[in-house]
Amino acid sequence: MTARGPLLLSRRAVLAALLSSTAVFLAPPRRVWPREALQAPEVQFVGPEVIQVILHDTLIRTDPPVPVPEGARIRWRRRPSNRLGGLGMLNDQEVNFTGNAHTSAPQMYRPFSQVVPESVLGGFKRPPDLDDVPAQADLPAHWQVMVDGMPSVVKHIYRKTIPTEAVRTGSETRAIGKRHLVSLCLKTGVPSGAEVEVSLRGTGPLPPVGRVTRERLTRSQAVQVCQVGYAVVGPKRGYVGLWLGHDQDAMSGTTDAYLSEGHGWQLVNADSGATIASGGLTLAKPGSEPHMAEVNFNGCDVYEADFSDVVAPGRYLLVIEGIGASAEFPISANPYAEVLRLAARWYYHQRSGIEIAAPYGEGRVRPRNGHPMDGLVVEQTDVQLGRTSEGFRAEPYAPRYLGQLSQGPDNPNAWGGWHDAGDWDRRIQHMDAVHDMALAVELFPSASALALNIPESGRSFSDASVRARRNADDRGDGETVLPDLVHEALWGVSLWRRTQTDDGGIIGGVEYSVDGVEGSVSWNPIQRTFAYAPEEWASYRFVTGAAKLGHVIANVCGDTVLGAQLIAEAEAAWDWAEQARARAEEAETLETGDKIALARARLPAAATLYRANGRSDICDVFEALNPFAPVDPAAAEGIRRSDVAMHAVDYLRAGEEGRTVTPEIAAAITGWLESRQRADRRLGRDYGLHNTNAYRWGPGWLRFGPGSNWRARRAAYAYVLNGGDTEQIGPLVIEGMWFALGCNPSNVSLIQGMGERAFADALVKDLDGYPKVPGQISFGVAGGELRGFEKRRLEGSMYPEAQVDWPIYTQIFESSAAIICAEHGMKSNTMEWLFACLLCNEHLSRQT
Repeated sequence: MTARGPLLLSRRAVLAALLSSTAVFLAPPRRVWPREALQAPEVQFVGPEVIQVILHDTLIRTDPPVPVPEGARIRWRRRPSNRLGGLGMLNDQEVNFTGNAHTSAPQMYRPFSQVVPESVLGGFKRPPDLDDVPAQADLPAHWQVMVDGMPSVVKHIYRKTIPTEAVRTGSETRAIGKRHLVSLCLKTGVPSGAEVEVSLRGTGPLPPVGRVTRERLTRSQAVQVCQVGYAVVGPKRGYVGLWLGHDQDAMSGTTDAYLSEGHGWQLVNADSGATIASGGLTLAKPGSEPHMAEVNFNGCDVYEADFSDVVAPGRYLLVIEGIGASAEFPISANPYAEVLRLAARWYYHQRSGIEIAAPYGEGRVRPRNGHPMDGLVVEQTDVQLGRTSEGFRAEPYAPRYLGQLSQGPDNPNAWGGWHDAGDWDRRIQHMDAVHDMALAVELFPSASALALNIPESGRSFSDASVRARRNADDRGDGETVLPDLVHEALWGVSLWRRTQTDDGGIIGGVEYSVDGVEGSVSWNPIQRTFAYAPEEWASYRFVTGAAKLGHVIANVCGDTVLGAQLIAEAEAAWDWAEQARARAEEAETLETGDKIALARARLPAAATLYRANGRSDICDVFEALNPFAPVDPAAAEGIRRSDVAMHAVDYLRAGEEGRTVTPEIAAAITGWLESRQRADRRLGRDYGLHNTNAYRWGPGWLRFGPGSNWRARRAAYAYVLNGGDTEQIGPLVIEGMWFALGCNPSNVSLIQGMGERAFADALVKDLDGYPKVPGQISFGVAGGELRGFEKRRLEGSMYPEAQVDWPIYTQIFESSAAIICAEHGMKSNTMEWLFACLLCNEHLSRQT
């Protein structure tokens, strides 16, 4: 597992270093390509007579931005609503500029990405206008396989190709990096110890010869394990089985013919080569068994090797007879401690309104961004977030709509919070993460001890290093040292605390006029920046996070002054929202969908705030709307119990803490939570993924882990009901995390800095040209069908060409152009992943 912070520290010369006092940037050298990417193909085995060749095709160089030289000739006009809005000429070269409004950081530029010419491979495209003619690489006659110097006949070929990058190489041109996995089915098997040479013949640039000696420890993509390792105490399982893609006739290939119940496996010590344990495979999930809607998400039989009885620390390989070996992995007391730290630290790297500098950047530096004191103008609008595509209505599309507005008055307080996903928006939905951070500190003692190496570590809220305060008077009790995770939550809520109106209203957040501008950076954006208007939907969502955080700060952390202040702000927002909602209902401006959306936001707010302040009128709202035993069934219509279950626990806790609750409602909530606990089952048989369609995005939106749509909050139900006992739920959560850490059909870690090979092109625009940051997360598995613009950007980079031909769990398309795979979200899989990591580490801390 990657040690603390080295991924960037070892390459920090590649970064544009910031000297915060003078805002001087050092020009980084041009990016150096990984040597192995330009070497011969990697040759592995996925069956006794099946060779798998892995080739990287069309490598792309993307350089980080550098300062515009003094005296350079510039022709450029900023276009804040155009994704090529930074395009211009620098000394007669076409480049992409950043903005130029920052008062101390220089304007920067970056040339378009470039293709490494010698890396473009031939033979993988169909002939133009001949769709019925296969590509050369899909025809056995174009491959030559030599086994111990003698030719071996290739009788059949399967291939799958994924995009690994997709970039602009000019204002009108794009290039796509690809990773081909070609399975060559031979007429005869390859004996152990044989030397194999593989080459592709034909026209166009061809890859060099690939070579391998077949040994039992030769790597195989068919064997999948958790690449960061397994805990000494707890489940340890690896999986075997692979969908190989399509042949020239669009027929799928699999490893099914080479695996069966009882097929031998060994666990081998990676240092000594000794076999530590052995056994026979068991069928975990047959390819004929559907996950849902008569569809199997694996596309093949999946077998399991269970080595849970091995408790000796060390480094190991899982070896499957006749197939090959897994990636190397450790067994240790807690291999997930650094995974947790990086999951929580990712929020620091997404902060808006603060510089990232040593020692907290752990190798990364970045100027202060999103701050009005640096020249950023945040235009206040009267657009309500909830009434746009980024809220609870389908139209209008928020960035385009805001970009059409004339400049409004400035809102100098609209800074702070976390940048969302690949861009820099900060929306009220981030209060979900604030709530869940506070919930984690309340539930898990280990969460309070989490050391994140952030500027506020080990300090009280009054310390001079704390910049998340609402104003100079906002200092807490001046003594209580807050947990790091609470400090991070306070940064997340800071934007909304700072912009709360005098009468309590809460804005929807901050939006940019367009996303993904080529060359733009968060500290000097091309885009215009807008603040949404106050609204009841945003105010309710603020209440849920602020009341929870205030209650935890006061009652768990001990700073009653700061806790009371947050609860008071939540109460003011509640009262404002109630009045605004009543006015809208009286004016009959709320559509049916609006009323449901407001009820879904209002109910969690009522539960958390009632526990925090005990107001009976707020309790009345919760009891009327709750979907478990509603006083007013009509008012509760459209509210899903699963969406509010953990907030309903606050209602239960309020009763335990002496506040008045209705016994029938409390019993209904408890009964439903217990039924959910009983419904949970072991996750590992589906690669640690649970079969549910709970998310509105569909069965492919696999977030927990990330890599599953089994919600971490369901684990919290059991944790709460069992009085903090993790024995039952801990192993389930651990299995649910493996998919993200390399135990998946692509053998790729969805977490940067973790595992043998990380997701190739995770999406964060600020990091274009820079190394990725450890802990950065990707959705990984496609969330349903790629959208039209994604398909256009990725055209020609996938084989099979139709996404529907890919089993769902294999749809890990490692390109930032596949946004639905490469993106992350501060309130979605990032928060689910952090919560899962916290519960996992809490469980392991109790085992030791």
